[in-house]
Amino acid sequence: MNTQHDFNLIKGRFSVSEAELLLRELAQAKIQHHMRRLSWQDNAEEDIKFLEKRIREIESGLRDALQHIKISADGSGQVDIDGMVTIRTV
Repeated sequence: MNTQHDFNLIKGRFSVSEAELLLRELAQAKIQHHMRRLSWQDNAEEDIKFLEKRIREIESGLRDALQHIKISADGSGQVDIDGMVTIRTV
């Protein structure tokens, strides 16, 4: 049985500095999660490569998002962020 639940984690208007801080903290939490998984002794080489790749993707995505915020919020100084988390059973 597949079920789905949506969790609206972020929804609101933020100043540039608030948005940057929020996104940095969320990305850092996810990176720390992957770093903990990397520290486990029983990871296969393919798991390690996947986790390292995922960390690089998060870091790259964060850089892109921060750059977008700086460019797009130039006039108003504010941005809207919507962050929906979808959870599916498999």
